[in-house]
Amino acid sequence: MRPRDVRMRTLVALAAVVALTAFRVMDDQSGDRLMNRWVGIHDGRQWWIDFYGDTMLVVDDTLVLGFRATRDSLIAYGDTSFAVSYWFVRDRLLVQTVEGEIVTMAPQDLMARPLSGEWRGTGIQLRMDRGGGARWRQVTGGPWTWGEWDRRTRTITFTWLPDSTIWTAQYDPPAAALLFQEIPPDGGPVILHRALRW
Repeated sequence: MRPRDVRMRTLVALAAVVALTAFRVMDDQSGDRLMNRWVGIHDGRQWWIDFYGDTMLVVDDTLVLGFRATRDSLIAYGDTSFAVSYWFVRDRLLVQTVEGEIVTMAPQDLMARPLSGEWRGTGIQLRMDRGGGARWRQVTGGPWTWGEWDRRTRTITFTWLPDSTIWTAQYDPPAAALLFQEIPPDGGPVILHRALRW
């Protein structure tokens, strides 16, 4: 083999190694890919898993667990525990159970479960429309206060008219509840509300 051919093959091999290394580094840096809401079919029924930050995992919107994830394995612990292998293929998460079953999971928007509908609790009745409209009133009756809601993350912001009172809510999946902080426009004390789906 001529020296030029050897040099060319060496350069091609080196370029392939560099490209593969760069791809792996990019893949390692995409650890945020796991931090999402995923849905798939396991044991003949839908299976949801939600990751929050780097410490909390919610399974089927009811079971809150701690977790530890490596590049290819996931260990969940709490009221129940499990360990699975995982990897990504295109935009899908493939999870291999201990039994060897492979569950293909698709990503969903963060907390994709719709929140529209009626909620009640701590003396309030709240209605959230799919289009972002909202209204609330005291459970004992009385006039509705109209406003709007916006949810881009786990936090939901309500702005009530006419005085622009702001409520900030967190959706609590295990309890299927909204936890509110009402911040009066005059800077008065923060009022807490808890509402359940009605």
